[in-house]
Amino acid sequence: MKRKTLFIILATLVLSLTSCAMSTDEIATYLTSIDSSYQNGAYEQAQTEIEKLNKSTKNMTEEQKSKYEELQPLIEYATQKSGEINNALNDAQSLCDQKMYYEASQALDKISTDYKLPPTEQKKFDEEKKTAENGIKSVKITDALKNVETIYSGGDYDKATEELSKIDTSNLTDAQSQKYQSLQTNITNAKAAAEKAAAEKAAAEAKAKQGISQSQAENLVLNTFDRSDGVELKCSVYDQSSSCYYVRVFWHNDYTDRYNLVGDYIVDRFTGAVTKN
Repeated sequence: MKRKTLFIILATLVLSLTSCAMSTDEIATYLTSIDSSYQNGAYEQAQTEIEKLNKSTKNMTEEQKSKYEELQPLIEYATQKSGEINNALNDAQSLCDQKMYYEASQALDKISTDYKLPPTEQKKFDEEKKTAENGIKSVKITDALKNVETIYSGGDYDKATEELSKIDTSNLTDAQSQKYQSLQTNITNAKAAAEKAAAEKAAAEAKAKQGISQSQAENLVLNTFDRSDGVELKCSVYDQSSSCYYVRVFWHNDYTDRYNLVGDYIVDRFTGAVTKN
């Protein structure tokens, strides 16, 4: 009688355990639901659901068992660590909000080193990483524009043009775009003005090296005389050197209708100074 009773109890227990186990189709549905919960950040729900599969591992196909064994540690880790990870991500986001992009990037790098990010946290991480990287790029562009402005103010327009051309203009803010265009215009205008001034200076220096012309030398000599008496004077250069002209002056004798010699003069080609020879 006792043996019969024990057999009935064992049989009932086996039937109970068997009835708790899921079919292959039910397992497939559960695994899909668990994976969806995990991917959407519902880690506690995923943990509860996967625990219900613990009694059904013998009924799993090889593929289902592989998926189950893949999800189990991921869900357990996410359940344990998602709170810490989200706190760290919130701190990084706060740094981005304060435009402390370099610090935010360092904080995110530490997160990626310290944790294996679950799907939802990975998505948030990627968003914050992009924000930090774009922020750093913007800071670098602002610094580059300031550097160009400094070089431009120092008068090195070629260097300013070179540095301006290195700036990536694909993601400029409106303020940066206006600054870029303003610098570009100012540098172009300043460079053109500088080139014009340099050309004028070079021409003046070349002209200065050539000195005054022969006709200018003659006029300088004539201008040394008082012409108020109405006497007609004429002069001509009769010789020259690399540094001076030699000018001979004549006056017109109305009675003889001939030109008589007044004297010889020396004119400095570069200073225009006139001296009697």
